[in-house]
Formats: sequence, C-alpha cells, structure tokens
Amino acid sequence: MNLRWCGAGAAADAAARLGIENPRYRDASGTWWTVAGGRWEAWSDGAWHADQPPERVEGPADELPAAAESRAHPSNSVTAEQAVADAIPSLVRRIADSYHDGRLTSDAAETLLNRLYAIETGGSVWTVGVRSFTWFSFRGGRWERTEMAPDAALLVDVAQLTDDGMTAVREALAAFISADDLLPEQVTDPWPESPAPHTVAWRASHRVPVSGIQAWETPDANARPFGSLAGGLEVVVLERSGQWARVSTLGGQDAWVDGRLLVGT
Repeated sequence: MNLRWCGAGAAADAAARLGIENPRYRDASGTWWTVAGGRWEAWSDGAWHADQPPERVEGPADELPAAAESRAHPSNSVTAEQAVADAIPSLVRRIADSYHDGRLTSDAAETLLNRLYAIETGGSVWTVGVRSFTWFSFRGGRWERTEMAPDAALLVDVAQLTDDGMTAVREALAAFISADDLLPEQVTDPWPESPAPHTVAWRASHRVPVSGIQAWETPDANARPFGSLAGGLEVVVLERSGQWARVSTLGGQDAWVDGRLLVGT
C-alpha cells in the first residue's frame, strides 16, 4: 500500500470531496481514526468514540492530497565535496522528513532510498536506516546494524564495477539485489489489507422504551427526526453528548436519541 501523511483537516476534506465513507487513517501512535458524519472518531476499547483529531494522519496516498513542494525537497545526488559516509545519513534523514511532511509517498521515499548504498571492496553493501538513522551492513544475506560508518578507503566507485578485478564485488551485488529486503528498515509500518479494526461481539447496553423513541441524525433538537426506533429494541450506547446518546442496533443502524429515555439492560 502506497501511503502518505497529511493534515487531519485536509484528509477530512479530501474524503468528503472523493465521496469516501468511513475512511481509515492512523496517527503516529498507531491509533486508528475515521470520519463519520463529518465527525472524527478514534478506535479504542473495542468501539469508535468521538474525539478531537490528531494534527496529522497517515493513510492511502490516493485518498490524501500532497503537501506543497518546498526547496527542501530531497535529492539523492552527492556533490564532489561530500564524502559518501557523510552524504548518505543526511540524504536519508531528508527523505524521512519529506515523507512525514507529506511531500513524498511511501513508495516514492523507498525509490529514493533504494539508490543510497555504499559498496566495499569486499562486497559488503552499506546504507542508513530510515527510522533509526544508524548504519547497516548487508552481509551473509541479511542486514546487520553497526555503530560505525564504512571505511571510506574501502569504498568502491560505481565506475570501477566493470573492472576485471571487481568480479567478486559484482557477484556480491547480484546476491544482494536478489534478496527480499533491499532496505534494512521500511519507511512506515505495513498497512493491513482491512485496516478497520474488528468490533467486539455485539452486546446491548440499553433498550428502547415500550412507547418507542424518535431518532435524529445529529444531536440537534432543532433538526427534524428522521424516524423512530421501535419499543423494546435493544441498542448499545456508543457515546453521549449532554442529554443525547448515540446508539447502534444489532443491524448496524446508528442514531442519536434522547438518552434519558433509554432503559438499562
């Protein structure tokens, strides 16, 4: 899944413009968020609860607008004055910042990271992790974290790879390219195929009084009710707002009702 970070307000506006019902986002702590009826809700304790949205959310890139470009847009070019061991950490950090700023998608960030490697004469491949910003060395088919940067004196210039004496290096690179993990750290956590959290088993908390009860789409006494709930119907209270209660039926219908009239089960 190609992901992007975005301001919460811009994410809600994009969902409304694209006609996306109940979009799914997550914040930096991994909490799931959605927008329902123009209101932000967070998933906690097995249910959705109305809450103030975080400043920024992460979600599918095709559902979120890109942030405005800036002069700080990352590039993976290295000037002659920069040593590779100094340039790679700086570039990796700029790519990470651009992803979290919303200027890069996760796919675009990984494409740039896949060009930032240092190669030693012994065939080891080096790069910097995009989340820890520490050096990693690829040896024996896997990445190993290391506390030190590669020795600049042992690094191979790309132009030298075709030299006759570089056969072992070329073979090591071929083995690296065929590996599953070309990066020691992914730009972001995997996005589940179905990010909507599973609800817990439905259990009624209240019943509608025998006389029935009017139902509203929003907790607004000046609005006209859209219908009513039948007397004796079992519901679960999702949230309260003053004297109002948002309830849900076993069939999944949501409505706002006068919470004072509900009968506890």
